[in-house]
Amino acid sequence: MTVVNVYEKCPVYETDSFRLRLVRIEDAQALLVCYSDPESVSRMNTDFCTSNFYYTSIEEMTACIKFWLKEYEEHRYVRFAVVPKISGSAVGTVEIFGGEAGVLRIDLAADYEKENYIEEILRLAVLHLIRDFQIGSLKIKTANTPERIPLLKKYGFVPSKTFRPELVYYERPVSRLFDEGKGVAFCGLACCVCSENAGCAGCRNEGCQDKSGCKSHDCCRTYGLEGCWECDDFPCEYGMFHSLRVKAFAKYIAQNGADNLIRRLKNNEEHGVIYHYEGQLTGDYDLFQSEEEIFRFINQGL
Repeated sequence: MTVVNVYEKCPVYETDSFRLRLVRIEDAQALLVCYSDPESVSRMNTDFCTSNFYYTSIEEMTACIKFWLKEYEEHRYVRFAVVPKISGSAVGTVEIFGGEAGVLRIDLAADYEKENYIEEILRLAVLHLIRDFQIGSLKIKTANTPERIPLLKKYGFVPSKTFRPELVYYERPVSRLFDEGKGVAFCGLACCVCSENAGCAGCRNEGCQDKSGCKSHDCCRTYGLEGCWECDDFPCEYGMFHSLRVKAFAKYIAQNGADNLIRRLKNNEEHGVIYHYEGQLTGDYDLFQSEEEIFRFINQGL
């Protein structure tokens, strides 16, 4: 896997609406719009910071940016300028750092504190920043932004019971479920990283309590198939294949083999990818709209 050293060369990221790149001194005038607005500042995470981020002059904003750049040079964190692709002028910043407990701060001007924009940044964090910054558990404060909580839950964040709980932090828990011996199910479900039943030995080991009503299990056992992907009728109308993720996993196995999929699932889990969010049967692999996107995500970093 290629490891990104974000402090040797700061990466540039893109979402549908924004480019995120290292903040610059020349961003001061544009960022002052955000950091001089009490409404915007009220949403900012100032925990353990040297200021409250409320600035009313270009000199204060410039000094803050110089401080952020010095912190970057000392490998403490990255402050990205959030730059709309349409305007080209910064409308806020995103701060992130790595380690076992990485923290994400999202500061946006009031006009950009919209659900779709927040979701773009959270999606970027979950699908790219966690890996690139080698983060164990990503955390974000919600005490002053409770409206963001539904989106955080959508991306696998849960209330933190140990990290500054009095400040209402949410976090992505570290997932360490991988069990190679469980393999993948006949349909393409990834038993090896499944959280549904810790006591289950896996579909192929006859551990699934629902196997008596499973068409994939019965068909593959009856016709001697390794999985549904070997069947001439795949994908059939069986309900499991209404899940884009399950169907994509099965097609991935058909093209690359089950061992390759299992190896990549293990690698991805080690780098922060969650197969099932807590209390849900969906996770990071369900965040896509096409099989091709899922394939790319499976293969990331290899």
